[in-house]
This record gives sequence, C-alpha cells and structure tokens, in this order.
Amino acid sequence: MEVDFSMENIRRCLCLDCPVQRKSRCVADKKRIMLLITQQDLDSAMRMDTDRVPGVYCSTGRAICTDIDPHEECLCSECEVWVEHRLGDAEISEYFCIRD
Repeated sequence: MEVDFSMENIRRCLCLDCPVQRKSRCVADKKRIMLLITQQDLDSAMRMDTDRVPGVYCSTGRAICTDIDPHEECLCSECEVWVEHRLGDAEISEYFCIRD
C-alpha cells in the first residue's frame, strides 16, 4: 500500500485542512512556503520536498511539525488518497501524522 509523494497526492491530501494541524504555527509557516512554491515558474529551483510539505504523511511518515494536536479529530479516512490506496486495511489506519 505504498503511497507516492507526488504533486497529485499533495493536491488531493486533506492534511492541510485537518483539525490535528489547525493550530500549528509550524504548519502555517509551511503552508506559506508551499504557496510561494506554487507561484514560482516551473523552472524554479524551489521544489515540494518532504521537509516543506505538511501533509501526505501516509507517504512520508510522521509529521515534521511537532506542535500538532493529536487530540483533535483526524480526517485520514475521508481523504481520496486514503480511500484510493485502501489505507483503512493498513496496520495504521489513521493519524499517519503522529506515527511512523
């Protein structure tokens, strides 16, 4: 059930809207970086690297931001990426952001 770290999955990922990340200053800062990257030309040296994207944790593993709130509701099971890759059948089926 490997999930690619790709622009397509980044776009479809719900992590940026997840209540777990809603109050995170780190996530807010990374969202700004992502916005800057998406506004660059295609030839730009800036890329969507895993250390810049606060999401697609089903691909990258644990969140890079440490100020997320695991007590909030997780949206993994509502995500297109989660459904497409049948991640509900995985050993870890939700809260990919806090587990490796």
